[in-house]
Amino acid sequence: MLCVDANTQLPDDLLLLTDKISMATSLECRVPLLDHELVEMAAAMPEAVKIRGGRLKHVMKEAMANMLPSDIIERKKRGFGTPMGAWLRGELAPWSSTRPRPTRSPGAALLNPKAVAEMIAAHNTNRMDGTDRAVALINFEIWARLYLDGRNPTAT
Repeated sequence: MLCVDANTQLPDDLLLLTDKISMATSLECRVPLLDHELVEMAAAMPEAVKIRGGRLKHVMKEAMANMLPSDIIERKKRGFGTPMGAWLRGELAPWSSTRPRPTRSPGAALLNPKAVAEMIAAHNTNRMDGTDRAVALINFEIWARLYLDGRNPTAT
């Protein structure tokens, strides 16, 4: 898996995004755990050293146990996502708050405009996190405009 990640997810996803985001915000970014000597050492270690009793990164966590609090070492993995929810309340609010717009497509009949409006309003007032639903609806509308209506997705 280390080899697969090193050849796919790292260069094609994680490092690419890190590079783009850091450059876009004028930040100098280093990835210290990808130092070639450290990666070579990790690749040479047997699996039983890296994973013990279902505990991933066992040897690294043990090495850092005296330097980091246990709640940091043992916390669950967290992703680094885009602030899409905030964007939908801010820069993208005009786009998301007016969706779904009436469309000539058969797909429009699948949506309940009142329910969509209520969900967007609840998201915008922080009563719920409707990010995933709002993004799905925006994508659906773009798809419907392109493939069902045959029109420009940005047309009003």
